[in-house]
Amino acid sequence: MVLRFETETLGIPVILEAVGLGGDINISLHGGDRGHIGAVALAQPRPSLADPQRTSASTSVITICGHKEDRLACRVAEQVASATNSVVAVACGIHVDKADAEQIGAIGESVEHLVEELLASLAGD
Repeated sequence: MVLRFETETLGIPVILEAVGLGGDINISLHGGDRGHIGAVALAQPRPSLADPQRTSASTSVITICGHKEDRLACRVAEQVASATNSVVAVACGIHVDKADAEQIGAIGESVEHLVEELLASLAGD
């Protein structure tokens, strides 16, 4: 499985590429002025501590100094791992010079939209 989804908001392109690796999923999330790797998150599904009938995820994150993609990578990895009951790796790098609050919000919304598209596509498989 190889899936690619793209969107653009406020002139900021964001791309999500997902590759199936056996039962696991490797995601590249990049865009803005230039793609790069700012953070990597690895999520493993597990029963929720609050409700063992639900699936949650435990996540480890590595962030490159000076980058702020760690929360985004973590959120995507946990969401996809929980929804698919798969181990999920997310490499994330979205660069916008001197991004303001509106641009940061738009990036977050773009990522949410792309993850929804990914999960809908995976549910249809």
